[in-house]
Amino acid sequence: MSVTMSTVWERTTEFLGDHRGALAPIVLLGLFVPLILLGNLMPLIGSAGHAGDLTLGGLVLLLSLVTSWAGLAITALALDPTIARSAALRAANRRFLPVLGVGLVTLAAVLVLAVPIGIALAASGVDMAALSAGRVQPNPGSGGALAFVTLYTLVLAVVLFWAYARCVVLVTPILLAEPRGLGVYRRNFGLTRHIAWKVIGVLLLYGVVSWVASAAAKTVFGTVFALLFGTDGTVTLASVLTQIVVAAVSTLFSLLAVVFLAKLYLAAREAIDARS
Repeated sequence: MSVTMSTVWERTTEFLGDHRGALAPIVLLGLFVPLILLGNLMPLIGSAGHAGDLTLGGLVLLLSLVTSWAGLAITALALDPTIARSAALRAANRRFLPVLGVGLVTLAAVLVLAVPIGIALAASGVDMAALSAGRVQPNPGSGGALAFVTLYTLVLAVVLFWAYARCVVLVTPILLAEPRGLGVYRRNFGLTRHIAWKVIGVLLLYGVVSWVASAAAKTVFGTVFALLFGTDGTVTLASVLTQIVVAAVSTLFSLLAVVFLAKLYLAAREAIDARS
């Protein structure tokens, strides 16, 4: 038995069509509203003073955690459509900290791999404080260091993308369905063993389509609303309306991604069970 992405997609759309009522409150309050707020808060960071920036940063972090929690609840429903919405919310509450912990471990690993970039830039004389502040430097560093940083960054991007597809992409449904800790990475690797290139292809397609859709919505509606209502100020009526449209697009793609990954996990698990 092999996993086909068309079958996973069919199961995804079937689930979304059959469970609109159960999903609607979670999607609306856990994804759509937080994404609107995030889109309007992010431009304010850096212009509200130190205390204001800290407050905004805390709000952004809180809203990001809310969207992660909503994704867990949706995943729980997608894994077992027979459970009630309340049961899915309880599952999200129960597994939120383990998922967050694995996410932090993943982030730490990425940061460790990125350390050589900072070391090379600092050793070449680059002012790291100015770089982190976004200030242009007249002396960007030696040519050798910049060549190393460029090459290393390209290689690292490829490695991280491959590692995400093989070891991370199914982490959330695995942690919801199976009592695992850091062994989730090995489990993810095993589940994607025979479908690695399919997963990579889907991730690339999803990334391109979602980015194009979000960029098009922001450009088109942003221009229209700016012409209608003006653009005076950091947060304006035009920017708020634009973020609502962008949030709607982002919510749709986030929902599709969460449900698709849950169904992909189930399909990969079924395929492995059929082979054993």
